[in-house]
Amino acid sequence: MKKIILSIAVLTTGIWTQAQLQNPDFEQTENSLPSAWKIEPNDLYLVKTDDVVKYSGKNSLQISNTADASASMQTFSQMLPIQGSGFRKVRLSGYVRSENITGSIALYAYVKNGEKITIDQGNSETQNHKITANKDWKEYSLEFVVDDNAKNFLFGGFLSGNGKVWFDDFSVSEVPFSEKIASKEALTYIDEFKNIIKKNSIFKDKINWSSLENHLQIISKGMETVDDTALAIQYIMKNLKQAGDNHSFIDSKESFDKKSTSNPTAIEPESQLLDQNIGYVMVPPFSSLNKEMGSSFAGKIQSMIRKLDTDYPIKGWIVDLRTNMGGNMHPMIAGLGPLTGEGVLGYFVDSKKKTPWKYANGTCGAIIVLNPYVLQNPKAKIAVLMGSRTASSGEATAISFIGKDNVKTFGQPSAGYTSANRGFKLSDGRNLLLAVSYEMDRTGKEYKEKIQPDISVAPSEKANTDAEVAAATQWIKE
Repeated sequence: MKKIILSIAVLTTGIWTQAQLQNPDFEQTENSLPSAWKIEPNDLYLVKTDDVVKYSGKNSLQISNTADASASMQTFSQMLPIQGSGFRKVRLSGYVRSENITGSIALYAYVKNGEKITIDQGNSETQNHKITANKDWKEYSLEFVVDDNAKNFLFGGFLSGNGKVWFDDFSVSEVPFSEKIASKEALTYIDEFKNIIKKNSIFKDKINWSSLENHLQIISKGMETVDDTALAIQYIMKNLKQAGDNHSFIDSKESFDKKSTSNPTAIEPESQLLDQNIGYVMVPPFSSLNKEMGSSFAGKIQSMIRKLDTDYPIKGWIVDLRTNMGGNMHPMIAGLGPLTGEGVLGYFVDSKKKTPWKYANGTCGAIIVLNPYVLQNPKAKIAVLMGSRTASSGEATAISFIGKDNVKTFGQPSAGYTSANRGFKLSDGRNLLLAVSYEMDRTGKEYKEKIQPDISVAPSEKANTDAEVAAATQWIKE
């Protein structure tokens, strides 16, 4: 018989603890769903308890797609208190079985402080415990280093894409740190990662390096390979986040290689004529690092601007960045070059210097638009739309307009990722995208938080009504 009070483990300090995870084996049900678990509604999936396929006991939790869900995800989770005190390691585990998977499966967890703010997070992939699809039952786990600031876990799993997956026998326990000396390979990799941040991060002076390094000595015990170092790397990233960095992240080798040869976001820019004389251009995120693809993307945007400007008597422009969550800023800015104008558009700034980014004759960074377009009326009003999904390079694109006399921004505050990330290739093929500078507009205003729009406009709650576009149109016609 399974236990609801799970996984009692002894720490190196000799303290015993219990982790309260309710209905960990999905035995208790309400309307064919497991009680105590939050199931996010998604019409593309069927979620139920299964009394035929299970690891043990009476039930498992089954998730399967009911329609094409290749671009969707079904999650489930539970919030539970973190027991114990002091600096310690906690393991969260579950058994997984799957078939006909064409997407991905993962366990995931968020660590919350007393205000329910996320202070750490991880999933099967980021912790190098990727769940193998289309296999029989196997236990998978996540590990976190926590202290007295950690009060709750949000723990669960998900199916991304199509297929069928079963989850069973979840558990949470404290586990002792190893006493075995780490290998040279593991320590070298941890030092490599730590030193990149110590030298280059704009938040490096806000980290208590003495405390961090002392804790790393404890965490790294028993680690033998680079893959084993995931918990130590995650702990470094956690300290970086606590120092104020919400932008840096690690990109897998597979993801980096994909960006080098394709555009994973694969969303095309859009344009249309509004109200007979207003040119509308929507610039989506663009994540490819491929120069040719970036130049093609920028060329499409300029072609849209050219067609609107030559076919119609354009009085003003609306640049829509509300869904632009970032990626590679240079193709976006090169494409919008006819609207931003030439010259210095903004700066990257750190404690030692400021470096400008520019647009000139179709070029921004390594991106080049052949036969670049020049507006017939460079003084025409430009309304830039932004919101909470305008992030990272989307924000840098917005900043490229700020400070022009003929520009106003409309909408809601941006996401607040107004730092520039520089890529550092790690010895295992992954890339650390590290925030190394803040951003500054052409007037010298520095951005360390969200960009506040000139005109605040709440999104419309009515279907077929766009409040931000309406407000921008009214301003242009004034």
